[in-house]
Amino acid sequence: MKPLDFLIIGAQKCATTALFEHLRGHPQIAMPLQKEVPFFTRETCSKEDWHTFSGEHFGKDQEHKLWGKASPQYMCDPRVPERIRLLMPHTKLVAILRDPMERSWSHFQMGQRRDTEQGDFACAVESLLENEKLAAARLLPVPEHAEGYQSEADFYVAWSEYGRALTHFAASFDPGQLLVLYTEDLESQPEATLDRLLAFIGLEPGYRPPTLGEVIHRGGGGKRIPHAIRVRLREQKLLYWLWQQLPAARRGRLRFQYEQWNITRGNKDGLSLPAPLQCALRDHYSADLRTLLTLPVAPPPWIDRYLDVA
Repeated sequence: MKPLDFLIIGAQKCATTALFEHLRGHPQIAMPLQKEVPFFTRETCSKEDWHTFSGEHFGKDQEHKLWGKASPQYMCDPRVPERIRLLMPHTKLVAILRDPMERSWSHFQMGQRRDTEQGDFACAVESLLENEKLAAARLLPVPEHAEGYQSEADFYVAWSEYGRALTHFAASFDPGQLLVLYTEDLESQPEATLDRLLAFIGLEPGYRPPTLGEVIHRGGGGKRIPHAIRVRLREQKLLYWLWQQLPAARRGRLRFQYEQWNITRGNKDGLSLPAPLQCALRDHYSADLRTLLTLPVAPPPWIDRYLDVA
């Protein structure tokens, strides 16, 4: 059984799609056609399950390459680190993080585009900062969206707790198996950031994919085609039957390409919260950032927003 050589574990809305698109064309790397195909969030993650899964998404003719996968939900599920360790203890893990408040806002905007969110961001954040709701959100199962989009409203705050999430991985893997990158560095220094990632997984620096420097999955102001129309098309039995005849991986890739095309680039209001609530959210992420900095990571570009480092 060939294990994964590296795994991009998250975080969601932090440019995991960009890393996936940058790496998937490398001649020495094999990755599934679709980015987010779940495995370690499943209840069964045995060797036999992996043999079946890898046969579907990699194939025997790819065994001479490095195998990689990107699933940003993995950082959010506390069961995942131990599952990976038990099956693939030597796999290298890559996390990419962005300013946590910006990630939470981007997550909320994605819910609006998917028509799973009709509320107000300030009201959502105020509710999610309550201790009981935070504790519950940290343990909720990760939605797989198998039958259409599910709401992720419970996770806007909890999934930006990078220090808490990565502590679980640090407890299961050697420090040298985890690389933490930052979205802001990928945008401002794309070549250097990609070279660092290539060196970490054991490849020569210098590979330059055509997507490098692009923001692959940027949030937009709206959609060309409303989600309700997509739902109605899904209800057309003949069309849905024809769609189901495509291989699952191909459907996933087409779904990704459609979603990129469907995002309009109109103006969208930036993050705006009442001052007391913004302070409460900043304080919350400041405490989590202190936890992150106990791990072997470089200080993030947004440290000054949360901590007094003068």
